[in-house]
Amino acid sequence: MFGRYRAKEVDDCIESLEEGFYSEIQKKNEKIESLRKKIDSMRDKEKEIGEAVVYAKSLVISAHKSAEQEAKEVLEKAQKDYLDIRESILEEIDILTKKRLEAERLYHLQKEKIKELLNQVDDFLEDENLDKEIDATTLFEAPLDDEEQQEEQEELDLFAGEEEKVKDSLPQIEVVKIENIVAKTGSESPVPVNYFISSEKELTREENNKEEQQEENTKHLSRVEDDIFL
Repeated sequence: MFGRYRAKEVDDCIESLEEGFYSEIQKKNEKIESLRKKIDSMRDKEKEIGEAVVYAKSLVISAHKSAEQEAKEVLEKAQKDYLDIRESILEEIDILTKKRLEAERLYHLQKEKIKELLNQVDDFLEDENLDKEIDATTLFEAPLDDEEQQEEQEELDLFAGEEEKVKDSLPQIEVVKIENIVAKTGSESPVPVNYFISSEKELTREENNKEEQQEENTKHLSRVEDDIFL
């Protein structure tokens, strides 16, 4: 009996140990499975992160290429504009240089012509054997034919007639006359008075003024005599 009892205890203990062992193994397996799932999840996340990194790198590369291309286009356009402006400025300088040279050429040509004309004038002034006076304009103009000379003479005659009309319309200078007149002062010695007459036309007016002045003088002298008698 005792041996059987001890054997049963041993079996129970072994069974208990086995159950505990299996239970512990089950827990370990569950923990391992959980860790495996976490690892798989981390791998998925790592894969996503890798893909995101690759995509970001591609975006950076694309942006870099786009920026580089845009910068290259801007630089090429700036260089082209610079070359166009430079070429335009050089063409403008070339045109201005040609105009300046042409102006200098014309200036020297006119200067030579003026020197020639001055020499002709000097020769004309130094020539003492000329019988008649030559108009200075013949040195600068071509000789006129008979019809042009006739027209020019008619214009000169017309101008001379207009000048005579202007002279006739101007006021004429007239001789000033001086006339001595004796004024009565009420005393025995008369006093001479000088009257200036500018023209014959104003003589009548001056005589009228003279008569009025004599009347005023007479009235004044009459009053003086009355005062003396008083």
